Amino acid sequence: MRDDPTPLIEAPTTPAPSTKARATQQTAQQTAQRPTERATERAAQQTAQRTIRLRAGFPCRWSVWSADGKGWFPRDTPPARDLDGLPYFHGDDLVLDVPREPLTVRAARGMEYDWAETKLLPGDGETLVELAPRRIYDAAARGWYGADLHVPLTRPSQWVADSQHGEDLHVVNLLPGDQDAMERWSGRDLPWSDETHVARVDLAHHALGPEEGYDNVRKLRERGALISYANAFRGPVETPEQLIGAGDPHYDARLSVVDAALGLVDSFCSAIGSDRAYRRLIGAGNRVAAVAGTAQRLGPIGRERTYAHVAGRLTAESYADAVRCGRTFATTGPFLELSIEGQGPGATLDLAPGTRVRVIGRVIGPLVENVRLLTADGELAAGPPGEVAAELTVIWPTYVVAVAEGGGQVRAHTSPVYLDVKGRRVAREEDVTFCLRWLELLEELLRDRVSADYLAVVEEARRVYQSRLA
Repeated sequence: MRDDPTPLIEAPTTPAPSTKARATQQTAQQTAQRPTERATERAAQQTAQRTIRLRAGFPCRWSVWSADGKGWFPRDTPPARDLDGLPYFHGDDLVLDVPREPLTVRAARGMEYDWAETKLLPGDGETLVELAPRRIYDAAARGWYGADLHVPLTRPSQWVADSQHGEDLHVVNLLPGDQDAMERWSGRDLPWSDETHVARVDLAHHALGPEEGYDNVRKLRERGALISYANAFRGPVETPEQLIGAGDPHYDARLSVVDAALGLVDSFCSAIGSDRAYRRLIGAGNRVAAVAGTAQRLGPIGRERTYAHVAGRLTAESYADAVRCGRTFATTGPFLELSIEGQGPGATLDLAPGTRVRVIGRVIGPLVENVRLLTADGELAAGPPGEVAAELTVIWPTYVVAVAEGGGQVRAHTSPVYLDVKGRRVAREEDVTFCLRWLELLEELLRDRVSADYLAVVEEARRVYQSRLA
């Protein structure tokens, strides 16, 4: 007997639906409900979403993230994260849809600027966020222009353009992804270039190995291209054996011991990550510029830069000429200056034995704990950030470089000022011997992999080093 008042509905003439029919009916009801549910969900999302506008007055690198670390980007902007894991994008006066929850917003602009940050809870309507990072130093005002010499053309051109201006990166060397891009843009500034921002395809050519052929390298140099390497070495390089084992076969800077001796390479990359190997090369009588950069594209472009002192107006050609002449320093942030009797990196002073010169190193920027002035024979002077000065009596040929260090790393490294004596350049016996052993190990590594013609090139480099021991 039923206790509830609900009447039973009997339909003895209508068969009960089957299990399959009941499932079909239920699915149909759910389907009918979905548009309404979706509309309700969208309305809830729209209610939860807010809009912020980011404005600095000039292009910047922006980061917007919530407490859970999620990044927020303008519409149709590909997501990206920097070395610290922060989301980032570039531009100015940008609009973002964001959640109605606490957010952190940061504006930065490359290594010549500090960064500005704020926290906010977006309100109704559009929330304006105005942030402008403070400039730390103005390199261009001193005639110095920074470049990233290794930017693969694997992103849309607008992304590269926004990145260059947002990082205030003066020069970008783009590596073409195909022959069409090379033929279309080689020798021409890309459309977003202006008076202080130049973008070129193949301004710097990165030697890939002996298979490329030295005739090709010579032709590239005659055309005006800078010849360098995308990567230097991995791990310690205190000995030639360590150096040979630390090379990257895809961008093999181990070959620089050959190229530098024969005058086929303009620079050494990276003087920051492989500073000891760089000083061995210049101490052995090779004259190659210190440059920065890496083939591993992590974080925004320009995170390592090659600054070059340009005479007159900035152009791709004037920048390349400055690098070729060694008027450079490589840096991960600090602005580093070196001066000897008023002459900077790349200069050669031909002196009489016993001449006394004044050496000055200056640094501006973050993360520097120590500044060192180094000659071919070792440390001349060192001190805290700011200015370090010393007197040097030149007895035999040498060089001087300035190095900024912090956190156990090289933060910046200049090209040398060369101090010749009565027309003779530095060729320190210990460094020449180092390079000869480097060459010997390289030859052993390559003997069964390269042609006899290339082995003849190695032998030619060996004769150059041996002549410097005379």
